[in-house]
Amino acid sequence: MIAEAPPYVTLTASLPALGPLLSAKAPPINQPSLEHRLKALTPEDHREVTALRDVLSWTRLAMTESDPAFLARARRVEAGLRSEVLRAVLRDRLEIRTVVAALRRRHAGEDAPPAGEAWGYGRFVEIIRANWGAPDFGVGRSFPWVSAAREKLEAGDRTGFERVVLEAAWAAGTRRLAAHHFDLEAVVRYALHWSLVDRWARYDDDAATTRFGELLDGALTDLSQRMAER
Repeated sequence: MIAEAPPYVTLTASLPALGPLLSAKAPPINQPSLEHRLKALTPEDHREVTALRDVLSWTRLAMTESDPAFLARARRVEAGLRSEVLRAVLRDRLEIRTVVAALRRRHAGEDAPPAGEAWGYGRFVEIIRANWGAPDFGVGRSFPWVSAAREKLEAGDRTGFERVVLEAAWAAGTRRLAAHHFDLEAVVRYALHWSLVDRWARYDDDAATTRFGELLDGALTDLSQRMAER
């Protein structure tokens, strides 16, 4: 008996095209419908896709989760992925998030994280820490968008900052996954890009102002707590 292949072809063919990141007023498929279609995956594939989405989604992050706890969870997810391509996707996105975290921390007036502090993920953590005073943290060649993000942040342009970051995440996923069409990687590309389209479509300038203030308030609170502990 020939084993039935995973239903990637049927699943990917059923998903409507997302279009450009910044053009849609709403994703072409709503979240309940997307979640229902993803249930066509095998249980093992579904677990991997769900874990990957959870660790990469800005909206799913628990505000009470500490940096060390989040980083430990991310490493567990990476270790559990069978596909090296998907492991690379996870690393790319978390390295982007690390640069964004550094920009926000520095903008809030924080010094470089102390050596040994668990605060970022990937290859550039120590480079960023060692080049904290450089406008691009010494990683501008690897992340050409960092200067534009810094300028938006310093200008208080919340929408512009969000746009730069989302475009960077979109480009990273496209670079890694563009060659995949009817496999698990293609499903992941769709799910992750759907999340970016949904985030941008939901973006509201007033809400952005609130979120921006909360991020800075949180960073300043963390800084005050660390200063008090020294």
